[in-house]
Amino acid sequence: MNIHLGDSLQWSARGSGSAIELGEVVEIPTDEPDNPIRLPRTLLLSDDFAQKLGHVFEYANRPENADTENNLKAVLGLPTPADSEVMLAVYRRLREYIAAGKNNVWHWYIANLIQPLRLANMPATRLVGNPPWVVYNAMADDRQDAFRRHAGDRNLWAGRHLATQNDLAATFVATCVDFYLQPGGKFGFVLPYAALRARHWALFRTGEWSLPPDAGRNRTPVDLSKDAWDMLAVSDPPFPQANSSVVFGSRPRVVRRNTKPKALSGVWALSNDEPVDTKMPWDEVKPHLQWNRRREWPTAPSPAYADEFRQGATLVPQSLVVFDEANAERALGVVRFHTEQGKGDWKGLDRDGRIEERFAKPALFSKHIIPFGTTGHLNIIAPFSEDDTEVLRDFPQGSGVQGFNLYWSVANADYIQIKKPKSPATLALQIDHIGKLTARLQKIDMPAVVYTQAGSWLASAVVSPGTVIDSTLYWFSANHETSMHYLSALFNAPALADFFHIAGRASDRHFHTGPIRNLPIPGYNRRNAHHRNLAEQSQLAHQRVAALVAERHRTTRNDVLRDRAMQIILASIDQSVRAILPDFCSD
Repeated sequence: MNIHLGDSLQWSARGSGSAIELGEVVEIPTDEPDNPIRLPRTLLLSDDFAQKLGHVFEYANRPENADTENNLKAVLGLPTPADSEVMLAVYRRLREYIAAGKNNVWHWYIANLIQPLRLANMPATRLVGNPPWVVYNAMADDRQDAFRRHAGDRNLWAGRHLATQNDLAATFVATCVDFYLQPGGKFGFVLPYAALRARHWALFRTGEWSLPPDAGRNRTPVDLSKDAWDMLAVSDPPFPQANSSVVFGSRPRVVRRNTKPKALSGVWALSNDEPVDTKMPWDEVKPHLQWNRRREWPTAPSPAYADEFRQGATLVPQSLVVFDEANAERALGVVRFHTEQGKGDWKGLDRDGRIEERFAKPALFSKHIIPFGTTGHLNIIAPFSEDDTEVLRDFPQGSGVQGFNLYWSVANADYIQIKKPKSPATLALQIDHIGKLTARLQKIDMPAVVYTQAGSWLASAVVSPGTVIDSTLYWFSANHETSMHYLSALFNAPALADFFHIAGRASDRHFHTGPIRNLPIPGYNRRNAHHRNLAEQSQLAHQRVAALVAERHRTTRNDVLRDRAMQIILASIDQSVRAILPDFCSD
């Protein structure tokens, strides 16, 4: 059995920057466009390719003498004099590079460009791997365009608001299967948990992968119906920094005209009671795992609320626009403050400032939300208009704005100096990106129901008027507060917790619009006794949680769920939820 390491797989076997087969030689591109490195094709296909390439570099680094080239030819043992001459040309060129001090990466570079071509010439019966998990918005700017093109060519690009979540791993798997797997071959890849559920992976799960326009061959159907593994409940997962899954599939041995891809189906939910170690062999790990068929929840968008919720504003960098009340003093309509510590590109940055009080507003982030309540807030600094309905693009005019304008001019200069090239041009445009902050300001005199954008468990609360809402929350305001309490009760219902935890997500970490696009929540109807009960119980729950927050130094989700009075309220909520959405409740 031959096992090959494919650690340098590429977009294309013929693309720019790839090794290219030209008859009996293989060309390796260099920084001299008209002077590639050439290797004999026989070397490419030999089992001891890596060893022979190593000999060339070994001899190139030796002191040269009269017999060096003859000795190298003997060691290589190539089948024809022409092949030997091609390799001697490589040897001579490497000696020139070494003499010029340019031999630091050539061995690695040649081996990495050759390996994908070798595998394409010798397709495998099995592909096993852990592809790179990189989403679009985490890629360097010069990589994004190439990735989008390749994902689109393979029918794997999720557009519109899902675009930034597209994952390189999906295109990587499709490319590997296309180039390197034999007909009848099988594959298994460790993928993000999102591959099993998230909407931006939906095209991948169909198996309807296309080929690049220049492939010159017909698409090969893929069978993804082999049982996938859901690793969410494994307490010692192979990649502890992120939730993972394993997806299996195969290529049909014979392709007929009516052969169709088979979508991903049948998922095992894995869990373990006893700890396992990532260094343990599979035979020792497997007995510790429990295998249960994962419940396949139905999903459908809410007919009433799927398009009503908005994500909160992008209140970053916090080191320029957010401060804690603990780091502030208020007196005579003026706020003196110290901003939050910066993170990421803004690490180490924070600012002192003095502004007029009307330019500071309370702001809620996901860390402040627990079921049916809030635990504190931060404050946002922004050029609010005098009537509080918009974020000004220019500096505010008139009296009582001097302190703010002085601070904002410095903060804006800091932002422009550090921001990434594709970020909004000014700090005001950044915090009001696509009008998210203005949208809240236009309804700031109304309460809102919010739910957390990410986390292990969904949490929701109805929040007071006057609060700004951060992008870590989704929110909705209505004319009648009862409908918002109705929604908060549904989002916090224990009977729906498993649904939201597993099926009500947009990815493994994030809910985003999953709770309203995956759960068909009916619109609030005051004539429906169960709807009315949910609204009433939510109001009682908010009162009880407010009392808990007042009593405790710190209140958590578990504190809410364990409170005896709350358990009675939650039982009543669950009873109504089971009547309204029975197919989505836990057993």
